[in-house]
Amino acid sequence: MLNDTRKAQVDEVRKLMETRLRVRGKTLDQQVRKAGRLLPRAERREATYLAQAATVLDHPKLSRMVDPMKVAAAHGRLTTFLKKIDPKDRAKGWVLNWLGSAALVLIIGFIITVWVLVEHGIV
Repeated sequence: MLNDTRKAQVDEVRKLMETRLRVRGKTLDQQVRKAGRLLPRAERREATYLAQAATVLDHPKLSRMVDPMKVAAAHGRLTTFLKKIDPKDRAKGWVLNWLGSAALVLIIGFIITVWVLVEHGIV
């Protein structure tokens, strides 16, 4: 029964990572590796611990080695962090960053074009 609650906690973290960070994978370990820098160091450490615990939970004797308090703490920290993330805001930030980069390229291109025209005496 205790293993069922731990597995439920791992599944909740997996679903939150999939919906909030848009990171997919068959296991939590794959999701953590794909997330990379999207997770801060402390949260990545907690997620790695949960992923390792999830692999051990399937084995009857090794599952006793998993500390339920540490799993609960890691689950709590990860869920609070992941619930703060707004996927729409992340997408909006990505679009704004891309538009800012495009605008910078256009401005630099315009400046270079004007400089070349002035150097050749056309303007």
